[in-house]
Amino acid sequence: MAASISMRSTMKLNKKLSWSHLKLILNYQRIQIQLCSTKNVYHGKDSDYFGTAQKFPEFHPEDRRICFTPEEQLMKITMPPNQPDNSKILRMAIIGDPNVGKSTLINRLLQHKILPVSTKINTTRKNTLLVLTKDEYQIIFVDTPGVLNPKTKARHRVPSSLVVDPDKAADNVDLLGVVVDVKDKFRRNTLSKTVMKILHLHRNTPTVLILNKVDAVVNKKGLLNTIISLTNKELNEKKIPLWMDKRTHKLTRREQQEDFIDSVIEKYKASKTSSGQSSSKSEETCAEDTSEEQDEEQDVSSEEDLDFRKYIARLNTCPETAVQKTGWSNFKEVFMVSALKDDGVDDLRDYMFFCAKPGNWQYHSSVLTDESPYKLAENIVWEKMMDFVKFPVYELHPQIKLWRWDWETDKLDVIMNIECGNKFLVATVAKEIPIIVEKAVEELRNLFKCLVRLELLVLLKK
Repeated sequence: MAASISMRSTMKLNKKLSWSHLKLILNYQRIQIQLCSTKNVYHGKDSDYFGTAQKFPEFHPEDRRICFTPEEQLMKITMPPNQPDNSKILRMAIIGDPNVGKSTLINRLLQHKILPVSTKINTTRKNTLLVLTKDEYQIIFVDTPGVLNPKTKARHRVPSSLVVDPDKAADNVDLLGVVVDVKDKFRRNTLSKTVMKILHLHRNTPTVLILNKVDAVVNKKGLLNTIISLTNKELNEKKIPLWMDKRTHKLTRREQQEDFIDSVIEKYKASKTSSGQSSSKSEETCAEDTSEEQDEEQDVSSEEDLDFRKYIARLNTCPETAVQKTGWSNFKEVFMVSALKDDGVDDLRDYMFFCAKPGNWQYHSSVLTDESPYKLAENIVWEKMMDFVKFPVYELHPQIKLWRWDWETDKLDVIMNIECGNKFLVATVAKEIPIIVEKAVEELRNLFKCLVRLELLVLLKK
């Protein structure tokens, strides 16, 4: 194929050339380039389209953006921190039940859309590190998957890392945030047993309670009863005053309100003990079945299986008194936010700056995350698949097959394959490809700060 002619050189060769003829020439060259690249995708080597073999725009370490290649990302991560003399640092992990808005909250705190978010549960599949740097402060976040009951591993065959990662993230942090969805009226007044066990294992770490989705609650005054239940009527070792309002409940006297809250807690304890006694026999009968299921899971690596067994052993060391109440008594602060509408997030961010301690930064100020740019792009497509494909797509993972910079159009060219197990899945996913590509391109443009051309190929798994 002949060398392509740029617009400037073409205009110099013939100044009388019409604009329509010029567009035809450029469009023809662009088509030839696309056909050539598509042909090489399936017959070329991966090394030709990844890594140092491809040339990208000049890398500026000071730019606070996502890099184009893992080599640039590694270079940025390993750069010495450009910290001031009065530098401060804070490490914080965010945990909570599935689909409570943890990733959306961290995106708001960072003021960058990096983590995938979706209306379906378990969109976050592993721990992800993110960095917020402002003035002399550096906050290191760890986004975690939703806290799951360990029994769900054998029941739903979820990966071990999905169950263990929240507890791992709580290690070696300075602050632990627990997110609760107050829109869910069935779960907003109690913390799950697994969450309380994790808090008990890390009881020496300061914790804060974050009530998310408060914009969906009509009666904001009723949130005080939720706070009382989740904190066991104590906040930072002080008793929480009860709300006195006839419109929220019929109890008018303070003594009646305290008796009412105590009765709710006692009923919760009684239900837990009764269910624990009734389920003890069923657990014994199902022990053989679960052991057989664990023996069948040979695909899980030995390291992940060992971590899972250690995690179960740690949970079993927690006393029953740690999970008999409806909440956690050692919360330092309570924040009511709406991560979707960016309401109340500034107060939480300022509190993190206040809790930061003098120390050396861990990363350069331009670092946003340690995640590979390839993985970030695949997560965006995964997020849009979760939004627009009607059935769960947990087994469908986009894989990058082409990643290069097109110097003719100044665009990032990305081609991903989506392999499906049967023809029905291929037809269902292919039907939603146009809207997935449209929404994913918008996210990729905002992430990489450049024009992006995305192509998704839905294939039948061989």
